[in-house]
Amino acid sequence: MPAAIAETWDEKRLQRERLEKLQSEMKRRDIAALYLDDTINIRYVLNLRVPGGAVFIPPQGEAIAFVRPRDMGYVSLRYGNLRPPLFEYHAGSDEEEEEGSATLADSIRQLMADYGVAGERLGVDKLGRPGAFIALIKGGIHLVDGMLTINTARSVKTQDEIEVYRVIGQQYAHSVKAFRDAIRPGVTENELASVVGTAWYEAGGEDVAQLNVCAGENMNPWRRWPTQRALQEGEFVGIDLHGRGPCGLRGDSSRTFFVGERPTTEQRDLYRQAYGYLLGSADAFRAGRSVAEVLAEVPPVPEKYRVQQENYHVGHDIGMTPQGIKVNKHRIERGGRLNANQVIAIECYFGEVGGRQAVKLEEMIVVRDGPPERLGLSIPVDERLAA
Repeated sequence: MPAAIAETWDEKRLQRERLEKLQSEMKRRDIAALYLDDTINIRYVLNLRVPGGAVFIPPQGEAIAFVRPRDMGYVSLRYGNLRPPLFEYHAGSDEEEEEGSATLADSIRQLMADYGVAGERLGVDKLGRPGAFIALIKGGIHLVDGMLTINTARSVKTQDEIEVYRVIGQQYAHSVKAFRDAIRPGVTENELASVVGTAWYEAGGEDVAQLNVCAGENMNPWRRWPTQRALQEGEFVGIDLHGRGPCGLRGDSSRTFFVGERPTTEQRDLYRQAYGYLLGSADAFRAGRSVAEVLAEVPPVPEKYRVQQENYHVGHDIGMTPQGIKVNKHRIERGGRLNANQVIAIECYFGEVGGRQAVKLEEMIVVRDGPPERLGLSIPVDERLAA
């Protein structure tokens, strides 16, 4: 049954503020324009899915979307500044590929001249083909990596993106409750994955980027992808869901539940330790702190779980993609500082090397000047073991 989740954000303001943040970061990095053809990057700029398209972002003013004829109809309902593609690659001879790349280079050079930034730096992402990079360089265009600009701009969320993340928390609650309620001996990991996928779309989710369901020995080491293995009484089963919600934003949360009614003392203790560590870690993430300062505040990991816990980040930011700040002891000097309104996934994986069970938990938070806002308060944990 579809979940009733209200839209609490302003999409037009969200799109406008995303572009403003991106152009501000371009100016800070001395990048005159961006040409992007990665689907996720296009989605960030236009707040639309445009397969096979591209977008040109000038130093100021509206972005230009390049859209294939087959997609013009639906895109034009939501965005007005459209043009046909600068070129389209077709499988063919080397000469055709080279000609297409040269056409792209000529078109981009003309665009930059039109906006008064000829000869200045152009940020790019994928460009579709290696030949495109070669043609742009031969054409005298000064290329730079645009992903640093994009990732920095979208790391700190706008007011509407924070609202979207609160809704994503509700979508996760609906999906994980469906997972929990379907747990029983005999159900397979794949069947549980199917339940979660259905629940995610019921809750208005856009797509499932990644879904791990692991039970029993598949939890340690974490097997990641679900199988036909049937759940058994007296073991753990875990879920790690990467679901994309409204406006292209992606969540990341994990939960572990016990199968049956009679957990052992060892299982209760393992779960309590993991849950306590998760909550304690979340509180360490405060705006202005460096990675080293966050790590100094995170609770210690019991020695028998330390090796496998360190395979994961203490926390990493999330957004359109899981790229950006990562907090772990291997990146202390490169991690930078936390900013208010970053959305972070706090990770916990407690399991002994060579053991047959583990507990995996992950929580989404919004970084604040003080204690963070937890986005997963309504996402269930196994209350029988967490208390």
